Amino acid sequence: MKWDERRIKVIEELRKQGINPYPQKYEITHTITEIRKIASERNDKPQDPFMFDISTAGRVANIRRHGKISFVDIFDEGEKLQLQLRVNELGEKYDKFFEIVDRGDIIGVKGDLLYTIKGELTLRIKDYTMLAKSLIEPPDWSKLSPEFRYAHRYVDFLYNDSARKAMEIRFKVIRLIREYLYSKGFIEVETPILQPVYGGALAKPFKSHVNYLDEDWYLRISLELYLKRFIVGGFDKVFEIGKVFRNEDIDVTHNPEFTLMELYWAYADYNDIMKLTEDMLQYVVKSIFNDTKIKYSLGGKEFVIDFSQFRKITLYDSLSEALGKNIDNVSDDELKALMDKYGLKPRGNMYIRGLMIEKLFDKLVEPNLIQPTFILDYPIETTPLCKPHRSKPGLVERFELFIAGMELANAYTELNDPLLQDKLFKQEQEMFRRGDEEAHPYDVDFVRALSYGMPPTGGLGIGIDRLVMLLTNNYSIKEVIPFPMLSAKIIEED
Repeated sequence: MKWDERRIKVIEELRKQGINPYPQKYEITHTITEIRKIASERNDKPQDPFMFDISTAGRVANIRRHGKISFVDIFDEGEKLQLQLRVNELGEKYDKFFEIVDRGDIIGVKGDLLYTIKGELTLRIKDYTMLAKSLIEPPDWSKLSPEFRYAHRYVDFLYNDSARKAMEIRFKVIRLIREYLYSKGFIEVETPILQPVYGGALAKPFKSHVNYLDEDWYLRISLELYLKRFIVGGFDKVFEIGKVFRNEDIDVTHNPEFTLMELYWAYADYNDIMKLTEDMLQYVVKSIFNDTKIKYSLGGKEFVIDFSQFRKITLYDSLSEALGKNIDNVSDDELKALMDKYGLKPRGNMYIRGLMIEKLFDKLVEPNLIQPTFILDYPIETTPLCKPHRSKPGLVERFELFIAGMELANAYTELNDPLLQDKLFKQEQEMFRRGDEEAHPYDVDFVRALSYGMPPTGGLGIGIDRLVMLLTNNYSIKEVIPFPMLSAKIIEED
């Protein structure tokens, strides 16, 4: 750890004088945000003090010394306030301020509020207190790499306005989703993070070991199977917003730890869930932007994403459009040739028709879905947890929502037939034995739960991180995760 030796000497000198550079508490009468709000409600900008004996605190951003009158900028919670220091009010403490205070220090100040001749809201201080002495000089944030910013997010949030605003929108999105679901009668529940059988998605898990039980358990890869247990248990509308973990890729749209919202609604199907998804996203977007249209940059182009209208098209029709021919008329051999042409590897090294169709969709269609688009009715091979389509043999009642070339949501009419669930789980086990590491494990207790009877149910999962990427115009998922996963070597670098 490289500390500033001069700053350490300042700490030692303060302690010799009986001053604690890290006091326990400081009384604040107004935050900087509150001060600016009060001032903004005035119709004038008086150069004489109009609020007296204000006590506030913040981190020092800039120091501008000018003889017997100087100015300092402090900031807190993303808001800045100018301080005016004068020998008249501070006496001997005027020069001392510049001896002990540096950029990055957190100070408490007391004084009177006024406007300068230039119209700048300013606190003319009568006293100051060191609250936390910074030992590291704040960096020039504009010259630092993204990796450095991600590894030192606490500083990123301090000095990078876009990083702080992304977090503010992130937490507002989560709050608004909760508000919407509460208004529709959903109950927020909790499910285990450590599970004896991982499930609810096709993904590689993180494995742990429970010493007391002497058993290997797993970090959850989805919220699905335990939420469905709530449905079996008589909770008809449930949701959870929580972390899930998949031991897979790290790239611009994937992080091994991410935030998922899942909900389950008894006596509903995927059509009901589709309508709910539209309404919920429109509520979130309009609440934040007071509009249903947002701008998003992708591939050097700026798009206007319109959440007021959602296109609906089946997976087969969308792929047929991309190929220029009806996918039903394309043979398995032709599909295999297309897979080879585009360098696509089949799941588990098995050229199964439905899975090849899904892979080709991912390659040829998904990147071009810019406006909100529901892709409906997937091959039955793509998921063991979805109910077969009521009128289309070989398909399931599933949709995914795509925006800006990203998958944002996945939804099913949930499978509630325990006999079929048993069969599909066994098929997944066979896939695993044949080399598919992402195959769904057999969950005995979940099949048992279904055997008690689960009502017809619609389910939905939304990736919170990707939704926030859209709403903050960010291309990388790391920009919208507070502390994204990085190599420990990068984090430890000084």
